[in-house]
Amino acid sequence: MTTAPSLILHADDFGETAEITAGICQAIEAGVVSSTSIMANMPGTEDALQRAPRLEDRASFGVHLNLCEGQPLTRGASLVDERGNFHSKRALFLRAVRGTLSLRELEAEITAQIARIHDSRIRISHVDGHKHLHQLPLVRNAVVRVLPRFGIERVRVTRLTRLAGAKPATLVREALAWQAKRTFRRARLRSPARVVDLQAVMQPVQRRETSFSRWAPEGAIEVFCHPGTRQADIEKPGSCRRFDELTYLLSPSFQELLSANDARMVSYWDI
Repeated sequence: MTTAPSLILHADDFGETAEITAGICQAIEAGVVSSTSIMANMPGTEDALQRAPRLEDRASFGVHLNLCEGQPLTRGASLVDERGNFHSKRALFLRAVRGTLSLRELEAEITAQIARIHDSRIRISHVDGHKHLHQLPLVRNAVVRVLPRFGIERVRVTRLTRLAGAKPATLVREALAWQAKRTFRRARLRSPARVVDLQAVMQPVQRRETSFSRWAPEGAIEVFCHPGTRQADIEKPGSCRRFDELTYLLSPSFQELLSANDARMVSYWDI
């Protein structure tokens, strides 16, 4: 007998901008997103911190650690460029693998970002990372040192459900995820069994073949997404089309997919 899969429908980037936050709120209120994570150093952070308490009975709230966009909350010379902005994703990756990031500075910044959410009296369910950079060498070590100070017991690991035809960058991320999983497991941190990007699920062929229970027969699957309003895409274009993702989440097609899988929606608190 096949067990109904448990799905965490998670939205990244709560607080990146007001329009992104508004789109995520719409998805939570519609009951199609059960988890999100807050960015602590972005233009929309204050708006997000005001909105979150009204939604905590409908979704879990984590911290979306950001080490590659905007400015840090602390002064860490190894984390920033000559203008005082975080290094780009690529530059941070290279510094992490070369070991030229400061573990002390990483700990201080991660602590500050989590503390900003914690001090707003938001119950923190877990930690994940903007662009998944919390899984990098040194960064993951800083994460496991900081989380116990806040009583946080859960963290995202981006182990994918499928790798056939994956791009080289995806394979690198998968290798980092498996390394991070070992680090997090030793620290007794819990994670979803697998993750899948909503953009992959949205593909017509993929929708027909999607069987969540086959992808992860034991444990919860996290479907991560990036919803936002139409204005969010205009104000801050990116690699994903946020309004398309929100539209799909609210569509009958998505409800049919959940029904076909007999999926049970959970949050990070259920891991």
